[in-house]
Amino acid sequence: MSTIVEFLAEPFHFSFMTRAFVGVSLIAVLAGVVGAFVMLKGLAFIGDAIAHAAFGGLVAAMLLGVPLHLGALAFALLTAAGLTALSRKTGLRADTSLAILFTGTFALGVLGLATRPNFAGDLSALLVGSVLAIRPADIYWILAAAAITGLVLAAAYRHLVYISFDPQGAEAAGLPVAGLQWLLFSLVALTVVVSLQAVGVVLVVALMITPAATAALFVRRLERLMAVAVLCGLSATWIGLYASYYLSTPAGATVVTVATAQFTAGLALHKLLTRRR
Repeated sequence: MSTIVEFLAEPFHFSFMTRAFVGVSLIAVLAGVVGAFVMLKGLAFIGDAIAHAAFGGLVAAMLLGVPLHLGALAFALLTAAGLTALSRKTGLRADTSLAILFTGTFALGVLGLATRPNFAGDLSALLVGSVLAIRPADIYWILAAAAITGLVLAAAYRHLVYISFDPQGAEAAGLPVAGLQWLLFSLVALTVVVSLQAVGVVLVVALMITPAATAALFVRRLERLMAVAVLCGLSATWIGLYASYYLSTPAGATVVTVATAQFTAGLALHKLLTRRR
């Protein structure tokens, strides 16, 4: 028993590991809740698109010497607004609008980063992130994002569910669909921005989508989908961080690999249960 306790407790002897567990666990909760709405709307691509758009904001903030989160959040919110406007004003499909916006802002970010001497190193750091470099300030950002998300959902949960299931019906009922869609996309943007330090631009989408996709194999009600997605995200986080610590593997990539393994196992179990019926 003491060996098991020592095994579980050892990573917490290091402050950077403690911050990693706390920070990524908070992200898993936030991403699980927001990811459920993303799955409901069938816009799994949006997390990746906003993450790449936020990359441009990160570079702009780096070049201007302002806090990185502020630059990333500004670009992400502008992308959310642009997505809403393009989809409604031009009639373009949401995935087409996303592709236009994220490739343009990402390219601007790469061009801006190319002006720095350590271009390759900066690009790699921003794309992949560093779980073990999470600072107390990053945790405060994540807590603030979670609080804002909780307040928004408490105030507009039913309306957000309505526009996710039936936007045409919601518009006919007199709801401000464009504003609500922007609000939902803004929650995705907020989740992406506060997650960048932990898992980077490339991997942030997996922490938002994969646990929610795993949950969707077994539950349909949105509240249960959120709960199961959060549990999947938390378990992937803790298993991944322990594996990363003891196997000396990249922490962010290990967490995402565990989440992908969860989905693969869940899919196999779902098919098995379906055949038995």
